[in-house]
Amino acid sequence: MTEHIDPASFNHKFATTCGYKYHYVEEGDPNGEPLLLVHGFPDMWYGWRHQIRYLAKQGYRVIAPDCLGYGQTSHPHDSNEYSFKNICAHLAGLLDALDIPKVTVIGHDWGGAIVWRFALHYPARVNGVISVCTPYTPPQRTYVPLEEFVEKMPEFQYQIALADPNSTPYFESIIEKVMNNIGTQGHMNQQDIDFMTAQFKASGMQGPLNYYRTRKINFEEEKGLHHIIDIPSVMIVALRDPYLLPYQSENMHKHVPNLKRVMIDAEHFVQTEKPDELNALLKEMLEDLKHGRIKSVL
Repeated sequence: MTEHIDPASFNHKFATTCGYKYHYVEEGDPNGEPLLLVHGFPDMWYGWRHQIRYLAKQGYRVIAPDCLGYGQTSHPHDSNEYSFKNICAHLAGLLDALDIPKVTVIGHDWGGAIVWRFALHYPARVNGVISVCTPYTPPQRTYVPLEEFVEKMPEFQYQIALADPNSTPYFESIIEKVMNNIGTQGHMNQQDIDFMTAQFKASGMQGPLNYYRTRKINFEEEKGLHHIIDIPSVMIVALRDPYLLPYQSENMHKHVPNLKRVMIDAEHFVQTEKPDELNALLKEMLEDLKHGRIKSVL
């Protein structure tokens, strides 16, 4: 079990981007190399707590926002607001507000999917990409409904319920159960679980669930979008992840030619299950990115 870190001990800030209020935490050297840490579902900035402190001590300027719909960030009801294109625009606006022209983006789970898209939409603003658990999947040429997709990849069956627009009340009724389950998977301290449970009870589940309801609008907005990511990138594969299985990233080099694929012996919630191991790996990968040592390693 990881030690509890008081969420109030971080530097909490707010910015307005694309008309929405974004809450974020910022730590480290204000003149250091900037890192943007993007969380997944059902998580928040606090999911990166062990990495924020560690990377800040390494001299980086670390920014970890609550994504749209989470925590103290705005949470609009309309699922279309949560498309990849919109979320990436919000993050670009956040960087503008912080006067950051270029950044290394690090994502986990949905945050991993977002940082890959950020590299597509704003390549000139990205020094490097690091995704934890989440492989890059290029924009679809033809629309594939979720039900048809799940037939081919049954490990994503759970997304059917999450994508159901009528499922929000049910998931809001079991927030404590969901958070305790995640806490167990991620070896979290009970104080951490209690904090996150309170945050989700306050902000609700509509926003977080909306990400699963963007499949069609993402397809529409990504028509004609290029699919190759030339930016130096790292894929950190969690070998025991029951959701994002290792095989899913095996052919990423076809679309991400400057890719280094590395492994960590962990399940899905790597940041809290194996914080020391992940921190050491992030430090190494960030140094490799900085010194141009990322080559295709599969």
